[in-house]
Amino acid sequence: MGHALLYALFEGVMGNAPLMAVKAMNATDVQLQLPLAMTSVGLFGSVFLGAAMATRRKKPFVIVPGFAGAVSALLMAWTHSAVWFLSFAGVISIFDFVMRPAVPSIVRIIYPEHRRSHVAGTMRQWASIVFLVATLISASLLSAAKGRVQQIIHLEITFAGLACLAAFACFWRLPDHGDGSEEEAVPASDLERDFSWASFRPLMDYRFQRYLAAFFVFAFANLFHQGVVPAFFARDMHLGYVQATLLIHIIPNLAAFVSGGHLTAWFEGTSVWRSYALITLLWGLDPLILAVAYFSLPAVIVGRVARGPATLGSMVLTFFTGVHSFARPGRNTSRYMAALFLVNGVARLIAPSAAAFALSYVSRRSIILCGGLGILVSSALFWWNSKRDRVEEQSSQHAH
Repeated sequence: MGHALLYALFEGVMGNAPLMAVKAMNATDVQLQLPLAMTSVGLFGSVFLGAAMATRRKKPFVIVPGFAGAVSALLMAWTHSAVWFLSFAGVISIFDFVMRPAVPSIVRIIYPEHRRSHVAGTMRQWASIVFLVATLISASLLSAAKGRVQQIIHLEITFAGLACLAAFACFWRLPDHGDGSEEEAVPASDLERDFSWASFRPLMDYRFQRYLAAFFVFAFANLFHQGVVPAFFARDMHLGYVQATLLIHIIPNLAAFVSGGHLTAWFEGTSVWRSYALITLLWGLDPLILAVAYFSLPAVIVGRVARGPATLGSMVLTFFTGVHSFARPGRNTSRYMAALFLVNGVARLIAPSAAAFALSYVSRRSIILCGGLGILVSSALFWWNSKRDRVEEQSSQHAH
């Protein structure tokens, strides 16, 4: 738990990076798309690493990128250029996503099947509180800094980088085995360590193909509007550091903490389709309300509250347990994650680029509205797949 809380502290400070770039460095809307687009590099890299780690110990695939991300944060702390500042933020995102394919395998090794979603959810639940506190303190210091904003930014991000180093030093000391899957924990022999056709097996799984299609719609719509939200709060709604941080981070994380345990416990007893249908419904309501009723603060708060459990739930399903519904224990876990990250990488490359192009012709509000509607379409796709899976299961039972 300690490493997760330290990493949440790092994420909390870094969560204010877009606001820092907008308000202190005059970053443009197009420049704000840079970290999102750069993340696609990490996701594409994770495709190859997901295949490589399938037959190897997983922990080094987390520790090395983790330390690299911490070093990138320390470099980021001392630049005054919005472009370089956001570029280093993109590099940190690259390393963050490179290590993600190993996480579901580690969860499978350490925890038994009936506890994985709830354990991951509880960890994210408490991490959300640390994230909340770090983000609020960071925003408060920036707001009170007056003419010393740049110095405060340097100190905050340096502190975040050191917290990240400490997080992965703690992770290094975690045990390699637990009460989970033995098949997942056993590495293959050197003769089996290759990029064989088995690495492409997830793409041949028909159910997983449908999952990837629905996930792509969700990821694209979310990433299409996500980059303009800080600018919308700061420029269209004319909010300061603390006000914007309350709406962007604090309220969603409080809602995530309150509802996260119940939500992830519910995941254990239902299908991944129904789980994703619910969280994408909640996620889509947030930008929809923001675009339609941005002039009403209570309505905006309702949308941000809905975003809290949606964020925590999608984090658990995407990065911890969702792929377990398709991949058998063993080498295929990281291979399935690699396929998921390939789709995510395509979305992260295309969506911010499309948003940057669209901003020349439409308003930020229109971008946010389109993103919300797209996410609701993905919710309908997940729900339809839930119904389809149930029909196919009943047909299979009747056939036997």
